Amino acid sequence: MATQTAPPTLSDRNFQERAACQLRELMHEVRDLLANHDLYWKVQRVIHSNPRLLAARSSFFDLMNNDFAHSTTMRVRRIVDKTKGTVSLLRLLRGLAKHPGLLVGKVTAGELETDIQELEKATKGLKDYVDHYVAHHAQSPTADIPFNREVNRVVETIGRVYRKYYCVVMGADIDLSPVDQAPNPLAIFRFPWIVD
Repeated sequence: MATQTAPPTLSDRNFQERAACQLRELMHEVRDLLANHDLYWKVQRVIHSNPRLLAARSSFFDLMNNDFAHSTTMRVRRIVDKTKGTVSLLRLLRGLAKHPGLLVGKVTAGELETDIQELEKATKGLKDYVDHYVAHHAQSPTADIPFNREVNRVVETIGRVYRKYYCVVMGADIDLSPVDQAPNPLAIFRFPWIVD
């Protein structure tokens, strides 16, 4: 019977190079998550400040709310995916824990473990929701539908943890502020959409 050997461990330098590539790849996912979250809540403020819109029943609003919930939760699910071979923030942090030399003078191993646990705890409900309702049709779904405050907390946690460990690995800070494609993404609401 042949014995299996463990795969070779990356050196700190090689892991840092791989982590840097993964962080750049994840940057788009995290920025899109934050930007879409920001834009959704800007639109919600417009709706809530207009009594006529607030009182309206609209399939469009249902579509917008469902699409926001599904796209946000799916993006969160990808960011914390534990599946081998995937690029995710959670897997990157677990890998970083195996390279304590990269943490020296930046964060402690205990702080990293706390951040990993916080990320897992914060995203568990959304991951369960995706697995039971969005990605699959569970026969007996047990996941709760997340509330807005839970989604907000998850988005804030991901942004904070990503930024922190981007600084640890890259040695530089990153601005994750939403970058609008247009100077004012709400400008399209300043004129009638239906022309008679």
